[in-house]
Amino acid sequence: MRRPADDQHAGGDWLAVTGLGLRLAGVTGPDDLARRFDATVLTPPPVLRRYDAPHTDLVPVDRRAAAPVEPGLPASVPTRGLRALPHESRLALAVAVTAEEQAAGAPPPRTGPETTAPRPVPTAPEPAVAAPDPAGSATGPTAVVWASSTSGLAEYGTVCVEAATLDPGLCNPTLGPASSFNGPAATVSIRLGLDGPNETVTGGPAAGLSALVEAARLVAEGDAVRALVGGSATVSRWSLAAHAEPLVAAEGAGCLALRPWRGADPGVRLGRFHRVGLDAGDLVTHTRDLVRGVVVPDGPAPGPLVVSTRDIDLVEALAKDHPQPVWHLERVLGDFGAAGGLFAVTCAVAHCLNSPSPTTLLVLAVEPCGNAAIMEVSSWGASTLSNGC
Repeated sequence: MRRPADDQHAGGDWLAVTGLGLRLAGVTGPDDLARRFDATVLTPPPVLRRYDAPHTDLVPVDRRAAAPVEPGLPASVPTRGLRALPHESRLALAVAVTAEEQAAGAPPPRTGPETTAPRPVPTAPEPAVAAPDPAGSATGPTAVVWASSTSGLAEYGTVCVEAATLDPGLCNPTLGPASSFNGPAATVSIRLGLDGPNETVTGGPAAGLSALVEAARLVAEGDAVRALVGGSATVSRWSLAAHAEPLVAAEGAGCLALRPWRGADPGVRLGRFHRVGLDAGDLVTHTRDLVRGVVVPDGPAPGPLVVSTRDIDLVEALAKDHPQPVWHLERVLGDFGAAGGLFAVTCAVAHCLNSPSPTTLLVLAVEPCGNAAIMEVSSWGASTLSNGC
């Protein structure tokens, strides 16, 4: 995998979060997601699931994994052709439509099993998301950038098995396009009729943060006026080959609707980031230096740190050094592969939504090879990072 060149953003082109879609096991909405990180609500325990590879010599695998997640597609989604879409693409479509509808001014919906029940309207103002754009103020291309390391994997495995075991021409014809790794991004763009750039990023958890960075670049360079940035993961016999215990394999999807931040807007914004290739030989030291280097020396104390990584020891080392809570996404919700960094940002956004005062968090994603990215998520203009990053 290509190591990223050092890449940074000084904060002049913040992105405002205008919508959020979630489909996660047992999570009913952003407020519920935020409570899972401060332990006021416990995440449902994993269940033992069996994963088969039919018509192969591979033995079934029994693994603890998060419960399956149903798409819960909003009623506004046309049903024609949905059955032929892979499960992960339907998850992606569900969260993208939810984020789009929220960005257009719909009430923030609950997610999960209660997707049709709207969240009660609060009696006092809350920094839910940035104000929706008036009609016509955001006309122009919408970029779709998606992070996934499991999209199309199960379908590709099935294609290979059927090609080897069935007579020529008997393979399911729908599996060809379904096995494409860019299925979620393509489904969102096509189904929503979006004509902007369409990108899929893959790899480790830093890919989820890179998806947001790519969206910021596309907006800053004028290729899009807004963006839908998401991540998704599913669990199959094929994806388990790259999964490392004791972390729990998880599935689900999340999507953020984003547009350029306007200085007077209250709400939640994504800002300064830093992508870098760290020395994998001393990952703890260099990751600590990365976190310390983005905090204002004489400014406010840094906020909580949300980390997406498979390295449990690294997170424990950071927790000893960081003055605020350090939350490990994979320990709380499970391992989402390339979507991990995106889900970490989503968790930070959920925390901002449920904080009564201006809040800033750092989101960090680190891979064993040294690929790393860090981003600031803040509400109501709060900031703890230096202009140098």
